Amino acid sequence: MAFLIFDFDGTIADTLAAIVRITNRIAPEYGYSLTTPEKLKYYQSLSTQEMLKQAEIPLFRLPFLLRRVRQELGRELNKVPIAPDLTDTLHDLLAANHRLMIMSSNSQRNIQSFLAIHGLGSVFESIQGGVGLLSKSRMLKRIVQKGSLDFSQVIYVGDETRDVDASHQTGILIAAVTWGFSNREALAAQNPAFLIDHPRQLLGAAQTLVNPSWVRKERRSHPASYPSDKPDRRLQHRFTTATTAPKPDEPAVTPSSLPPAAD
Repeated sequence: MAFLIFDFDGTIADTLAAIVRITNRIAPEYGYSLTTPEKLKYYQSLSTQEMLKQAEIPLFRLPFLLRRVRQELGRELNKVPIAPDLTDTLHDLLAANHRLMIMSSNSQRNIQSFLAIHGLGSVFESIQGGVGLLSKSRMLKRIVQKGSLDFSQVIYVGDETRDVDASHQTGILIAAVTWGFSNREALAAQNPAFLIDHPRQLLGAAQTLVNPSWVRKERRSHPASYPSDKPDRRLQHRFTTATTAPKPDEPAVTPSSLPPAAD
């Protein structure tokens, strides 16, 4: 059994369009320029630290801006879609006896409301909202220690480079999803343990920790969810034992490159 800790914005909820719309609407109040499509694409290629260096408002005002965005977002949740194909994957993770929770900078109220709208209120066993922008590593460690969890059986699922950084700092595996904020290249540059292009690949990442032989069956059943690149067999031992978290200088690996094991 694996324990998956999910980020919310960009990972579960496709909030990017709503957040851009909200931040542009309140830009005159906070004195920063509008986010154009070109600027957004540029931001998606940066690390969190690089974005903070280019922030157009003082950092001490950032928490107030984020709180305002969360409040505005709460009024638009009924317009926010869930990430494509994620609902079935979440139910399949539960059916495979994996445990799921959410840890996010968004408010617990917003998260619970969104889950209720999409019929996912009972999927996650707990929700930790309101986590500080750069406090995720501290919260991850607290969750793992408080729950007496095995670090090698925990995967954090997130869409931003700061999620990858938090996992590296905590010593747990990170599944970086490419359908959220940070683009694939920015995520890959941070060397995540898993680089996820399709929600179905989360099943492969989780099952690899507890049952490596499952991966081959899953790829047969859902080949469209798994790119056809050949597996790197040099990584077989690392992902079939999964006893330690990846080091920052280790190569990124996608579930599609996990080695097939004997049935």
